[in-house]
Amino acid sequence: MLFVDIFATDPSMVGIAWFDFYSIGHLCFGIGVFLFFSLFYTIPKHKGKTPIFSLLFVFILTLGILILWEVLEHFLFMDLGWKFEGRADSWQNITTDLIIGTFGGIVSWIFCHEVFVKDKNIWSYYIFGILGFTVWLVVFMILRALIIT
Repeated sequence: MLFVDIFATDPSMVGIAWFDFYSIGHLCFGIGVFLFFSLFYTIPKHKGKTPIFSLLFVFILTLGILILWEVLEHFLFMDLGWKFEGRADSWQNITTDLIIGTFGGIVSWIFCHEVFVKDKNIWSYYIFGILGFTVWLVVFMILRALIIT
């Protein structure tokens, strides 16, 4: 039973178990939000100017957006009927979603720091984001197909 409580192995456990097929989306959402707001750091930094946002501020914005998303998902999406099977997430699932999204933001922060401090090719940073989004789409579709069918 422990395995079932940790991982959603069927649709009835989505949003209840600690991890479900939406978990990978929260990782990539954390990466994507950090990448978006880091444009206020990376573009000026690349042009030799003072960045508008620090990477710490970008990370704090990422955390704020992740928390806002969970609030919207829990309240607004429930009222609109957009939630998977119309069921609220468990506190375990919400906690895991936030931790996974935060991890995505941290990975992006580390990668951004490495690219810009060591003056490496900045395109690798943006390609990282595009690949992260693509991997999310593919993995999400595969996991959803496996669990729903």
